[in-house]
Amino acid sequence: MVTAGTGSRIDERAISAGTTMRFALLVILLLVSSGSMMSAVAGAKDNPDGFAGFGCQFAAGVDPTQGDGAVSYAGAIAHNDALQACLDRYASRPPWWADLVWPGLVLVAAGVLFWVLPAWKARRGRVVALETVDHDGGIRRAVAELAATAGLAQVPRVVIDPTAASASAVVFGRTRRPTVCLHAGLLARRSRDPEGFRAVLLHEFAHIRNGDVTLTYVTVAVWRAFVLLVLLPYLVWCAAVIPTSLQDPLWTAEQPYAARAFVLPIFMIVLVYLARSDVLRSREVYADLAAVRWGADPRGWAVPAAAPAGGKGRRLLASFVELWRTHPRWDLRRDALADPAALFGVQALPMFLTGAAAAMISAQATHYLAAGALITGAAAAMISAQATHYLAAGALISPWTRPATALLAAVAATGVAGIALWRAVAHAVLTGRRVPSGVRAGLWLGAGMAAGVLDMNEFAVAEWLPARPQVLLLVVCAGLVFAGWTTQCAHLWFTVWSGRTKLPAVLLVMAAACLLLTAWFSWWQSGGVDLASGWISTEAERRTLESIFPGPAADHRTMLYVSAVVFPGLAGLQRPLVLAAVAALWLVPLLAWMTGSVTALRRRPARGASDDLVEPAPPSTAPPPLRPVLLSAALGGVVCWVAVAATKAYLHTWQPPLGQRGGLYTFLSQAWAMVAVVTVATAAAGVASAWARRYPLLIALITAEATALAGLAGHFVLLSADGCIPPLRTLASRCYWLPTGAWPLVRMVLGPVLVSTAIGAVVAVAAVSAIQRLRRARAASPVPAPPHGSRRGRLARRVAVSVLCAAAVGTTTVAARYASRSTSQTPDKYHVALPAQVAAPAPIAAMQATAWLKFGGRDLILRYAANDAALSKALLQAADAHGRLESSVFKPVCAKFGRIMRDATRYFPVPDPQAAPLWRTFLDRTQSGSRGCALAFDQGDNHRFMASMQQFHEADVTLRSVQVRLDELRLAGAGPSATGAR
Repeated sequence: MVTAGTGSRIDERAISAGTTMRFALLVILLLVSSGSMMSAVAGAKDNPDGFAGFGCQFAAGVDPTQGDGAVSYAGAIAHNDALQACLDRYASRPPWWADLVWPGLVLVAAGVLFWVLPAWKARRGRVVALETVDHDGGIRRAVAELAATAGLAQVPRVVIDPTAASASAVVFGRTRRPTVCLHAGLLARRSRDPEGFRAVLLHEFAHIRNGDVTLTYVTVAVWRAFVLLVLLPYLVWCAAVIPTSLQDPLWTAEQPYAARAFVLPIFMIVLVYLARSDVLRSREVYADLAAVRWGADPRGWAVPAAAPAGGKGRRLLASFVELWRTHPRWDLRRDALADPAALFGVQALPMFLTGAAAAMISAQATHYLAAGALITGAAAAMISAQATHYLAAGALISPWTRPATALLAAVAATGVAGIALWRAVAHAVLTGRRVPSGVRAGLWLGAGMAAGVLDMNEFAVAEWLPARPQVLLLVVCAGLVFAGWTTQCAHLWFTVWSGRTKLPAVLLVMAAACLLLTAWFSWWQSGGVDLASGWISTEAERRTLESIFPGPAADHRTMLYVSAVVFPGLAGLQRPLVLAAVAALWLVPLLAWMTGSVTALRRRPARGASDDLVEPAPPSTAPPPLRPVLLSAALGGVVCWVAVAATKAYLHTWQPPLGQRGGLYTFLSQAWAMVAVVTVATAAAGVASAWARRYPLLIALITAEATALAGLAGHFVLLSADGCIPPLRTLASRCYWLPTGAWPLVRMVLGPVLVSTAIGAVVAVAAVSAIQRLRRARAASPVPAPPHGSRRGRLARRVAVSVLCAAAVGTTTVAARYASRSTSQTPDKYHVALPAQVAAPAPIAAMQATAWLKFGGRDLILRYAANDAALSKALLQAADAHGRLESSVFKPVCAKFGRIMRDATRYFPVPDPQAAPLWRTFLDRTQSGSRGCALAFDQGDNHRFMASMQQFHEADVTLRSVQVRLDELRLAGAGPSATGAR
């Protein structure tokens, strides 16, 4: 039962425990990690090309010793088509089902263990049947009576452990076929302390009734299968590769990767054990509460506790040891019996572990699938995530790979963290306590995500840290936004929902929160990793903008620079998935204003008891008045119109002639309009959050996005009537109403404006909150909400909400469709400033030269040599024929030179700064000779024929210089001589 008032107690059955998803999170993490970790182990034995699967990359000029930046992968990026052709020819891609082999094996082994473990625990010699010690049937009758009290469908099997002296019991097996093992010490206690005996059995039966047995043993079975099939082979592999890696020329690049390879299993063990222990401690408290509710004497928990450790260091050590215990201390269990509020609090450790597990699931699943489709062998582990993002564009990778893996991680994280936040809010509302803000929980969640990212070879493989480690703060901010939004939205919907059950409201909020995390993980795997690794080049983006939008750019470099900084991030954010998440951020809370009043009571069956639980609903409250929000948005929209008009007036001051208003001028006009709308919308969000006493983030998002929609409408109107107001003319010279011409331009900025406005609103709320905390302006408790108002007021509110929702859905749909077409027409890549080719260290240069020859270079040289021999033979025959040149003999030979050179241009250039220009000269001379030879016979020009023969001769000399240089590079290697190819 729940009583009103601050600090009141709520029945723990009123809100789902949420521990099932925490078990599921561990299982998902173990299954995903099994595929990712074992791909590295299997790749160590898979050496299809003699270069551990990295041969085509070496041939392209990839140098892992240069770090994770673009300089290492410049050759592969510049010649991506050649790389894909090489991989298609030499790299064997596994079938689609290969990715499921190791997770499948772990599942099969776990299934076997799940069935074998109970039989092993109940084997003869370890336990004896109850009948062997219960001669009068008294224990059997007591067990049956207590099973009926606990509401069990059938009496569980009971066995005795005669060697266990403790006065306790354990339950194992499955929930539907459990086995309770009574220790010999408990049987001895039955005669002198029957209430204690009863309490122990009721506690174990509570585990059965709560479904803990199956969940616990499934997790144990999966963990042990993971240890046997994955963790131990992985550790053996790590230890085995160290001696050979020390002699590897790539060791300098492999050191950070090798360190993370050793840290990964340690981190996995710590994470799984801490998470499992935390869940089991929680389930123990739930079992205690159920046992007491069924009549167990609370004095049974009055076990003397050890004296608290003295000194700060010892207390910290005791707290650390407590984290690893599967049973909480007796004093904590007694406190929970008095008030189970601790069960509903959002603890730091579970949030941190959830964030770390979710980040590891997303990173490992994405890299495992993407890298596995791109390359094979150990190279899959030695290629950075940003390189995969660039080099995998032409690989057979489904466009749904990243969204699917992001969804998997988001579902797991939302099911744990989101439900925990909802439980904390619900408990606070029902007991009259202060609703948590979600800031502390978000910080721990974000910190866990950052730790999980750092432990993965995601954006730093050959380096210890990424080029821009400060970008990791975005990961923490993502956790903050998720927790803050979920907490406020849960509070809003919990207090306004009028249904008999809160389940629809829970599903709505959790679905939106899951969509937010899915969009985040999907963006982070590409855009976030690129941003952190330093692959996004502002200078390259600026040059690209100038090339795409030609025009007089010298006077506008500041705006172009800002665009080059902002637009790369927005390019990855204006995806359909992200746009849908942005729409959900403000539409889901906005829909709460369409609800009616809250019912006074609701009744639902209680799990874990035979009777029903009567749960009083929270006081009848309404969300904050919508009128101030709409007025703020309307006022912001008016200011947006004025700001857009001001940008048009500014652009009019340097309006170019009529024929030069496209390109850069049009781009800058849209960029300035976007800046005006987003700036005003952000300011409106800050003002709205300042006066909002409740739900500041939600109020700010609704105000900002509504203001942005009004501003975009104004931009469309002003652009459609461009030319009608002389001081505001930009693109037109005469007055026309041309909405069909304005719409494509407005549509282009829809996505960036919507996403930027949401980001700006979050930043504004954070700034206002920080200022208010410094000034202590916010009251300690929220102001009571006003009543729901009249029926006419509710109707007007619902009409306004419906209009806003329709406008938001329509705008988001248009922006998503435009983003989808843009993505399909333009590769999803940022513009990288490719550095000039640099000489690699001698061992790497030897490997590059050998790989270049092996994967296509030697074949080209041999084909050229064979055709050159055919040309020499034809020339000798012509000399024997007194200089008579037969077209039927020479033209096929000359044409074949051209075909060989076309194949050579589709292959990599020589990966050496000195040999590359020689190879280019060789190609140019041979191609010129091939064309000249064909024209000579077509035109009957003997001088042209002799010139072409001279070009072939010069090409032959140049090729020999290339081969000499390759031999010099390969002196450190063991491959055959390059000149031996002739």
